[in-house]
Amino acid sequence: METILDSVDPKSSEYYIPHHAVFRPESTSTPLCVVFDASANSSNGVSLNSILLNGGTVQQELSSIISRFRTYKYAFSADIQKMYRQSLVDESDRDLQRILWKPNQFAPVETYRLRTVTCGTTCAPFLATRALKVLAEEEQSEFSQAAATLVTDVYVDVILSGSNNLEETKALQHQLIQLLKKGGMELHKWVSNHPELLYDNKNLDYVFPSDSNSVKILGMQRRPTSDIFTFQVTVKLKDNFSEREVLSNIARLFDSLGLIGPVITSAKIFLQRLWLQKL
Repeated sequence: METILDSVDPKSSEYYIPHHAVFRPESTSTPLCVVFDASANSSNGVSLNSILLNGGTVQQELSSIISRFRTYKYAFSADIQKMYRQSLVDESDRDLQRILWKPNQFAPVETYRLRTVTCGTTCAPFLATRALKVLAEEEQSEFSQAAATLVTDVYVDVILSGSNNLEETKALQHQLIQLLKKGGMELHKWVSNHPELLYDNKNLDYVFPSDSNSVKILGMQRRPTSDIFTFQVTVKLKDNFSEREVLSNIARLFDSLGLIGPVITSAKIFLQRLWLQKL
């Protein structure tokens, strides 16, 4: 972000994005996250998100990406670090991303404007993923394998890819690292079902947990060493449950592939019977 002067141009369009902190102790990279709310109405009753277009969908469906990921003998996943913040917003639009900020509790409040794509705006997912696609198109001749992966095996900022040959998979990893560096991006949180795909990259941030541990990937739990997906739901047991609480527990099961469809369907049938009882 960049500091701006207090002078106001009456001809310019400006919007101040409210923000607050969210504490996530389970996160290893960003335990304290700043959340921007571009859906908040300004003094004229209009929010930034209400006048933005979402841009549509660039990437493939999550179900197709995960289905293809499960076919690879040697599979890996990695996160694109701070992907949104690697794409610049046109200077003429930055006054619509103003914020009030102070570096500490004793400093005066200062006005800034955000220079990059901001999570919390309607168009942010499109702009960030579109930037990835453009990067793949521009560097396709030099990094053909990695460019194809950016188009087919990426969901938001998570890469889920691999192959059936170990050396080919290593080469793909190396290409992805070099390609994303061209766009000023870095990969971290590497996870794989084969240790050689991690230990050859000793300078990288990698995770290779034991089989008893699982890693959360795109809302699902995966055990890399045994190469399986698991589903975990913790329900606090008590004497009485409301229908709202039953519905909330059912909704916590995220299953993009329908692997536990019969279980979820049984739970929904149970909820329907509760409604019919008019308890």
